[in-house]
Amino acid sequence: MQLGIWCPAPQSIRPDPLTQPMLDALTRHGGGPDQSFDYAVKLLNRAEELGFDITLIAQRWFGPDLDSWIFAAALAPVVKKMKLMAAIHPGIFDPRMAAKMGATIDRISGGRFCVNIVNGTRPAEHNMYGRWIESDDGRYQQMHEFIRIMKGLWTEDKFTLDGEFYKVTDGVMPTRSVSTPHPPFYAASRAEDGMNVVAQECDTWFVNYDRDRANYEGSLKRITNEVGLMEARAASYGRKMSYGINAVVIIGDTEEEAQAKADEHVRIAGATQVGTSGVGANLIGTPKTIVERMKRYEDMGISLFMLHFWPMHEGLEEFVAKIRPQLTLG
Repeated sequence: MQLGIWCPAPQSIRPDPLTQPMLDALTRHGGGPDQSFDYAVKLLNRAEELGFDITLIAQRWFGPDLDSWIFAAALAPVVKKMKLMAAIHPGIFDPRMAAKMGATIDRISGGRFCVNIVNGTRPAEHNMYGRWIESDDGRYQQMHEFIRIMKGLWTEDKFTLDGEFYKVTDGVMPTRSVSTPHPPFYAASRAEDGMNVVAQECDTWFVNYDRDRANYEGSLKRITNEVGLMEARAASYGRKMSYGINAVVIIGDTEEEAQAKADEHVRIAGATQVGTSGVGANLIGTPKTIVERMKRYEDMGISLFMLHFWPMHEGLEEFVAKIRPQLTLG
């Protein structure tokens, strides 16, 4: 089992009294050095001390969030152990530039860079910064070509691809990553076409579940079924897949207290557009309940838990004090 933590950013976590002023400052001129970045460094340094393996840096083009890849590059020399997973959207960024930048971050970090490939669900965001493709087939074909170009430039002396969305002829990028053969790819695609691309090209897939935490048993059945399908897909390409889950952890002394906290989280986090999908993973309850559910997920093949807490720092410390000792990491 590996533990991951979301990098704190305006639209990735539910702000708390400590982080809210830092995040608000991102929308105003003046100040600096940036306090939200300093806070993220302190939080991630503490997380790696406590055994966390990786952090996910989301990309939010319409939010005040700092750019994920520049954020990852800035974290590389000051976060010493954790892997740095930066999100990127095909259709907004060019894969040739991404390959160069990714190899650069991987070298600076000593081989700790990872790519979170996100096809995107916000047409306005894409049309502002890039180009939205209306058809699902087209978006996933673009995603597939995007990954192939990054991998090709990372691993081949000359790379050519005559694609529908990208064309590269004898592409050359001498910079080589520390990671061999290249930095790994993570994805959470839910559409059939997307999962086929993940099976062919990605290393870890974040599983789907029902956002309604009341349907926990139904989510378990869905995960079991879809992991089985992904295993078959990957095997048909001669590949193996790893699995992760995104979850918010909400701990209570009783089940009732934890569920009341979850209700509050959904109400407040939803209102601030942080998003509440992580609640559906149902790591909500007493420490005993949460440990049992994490172990159950692990038995189903999930090896990476990408977690967020509220408040982030206090929640991290509570998780490590009450739950971490009962888990076997590796």
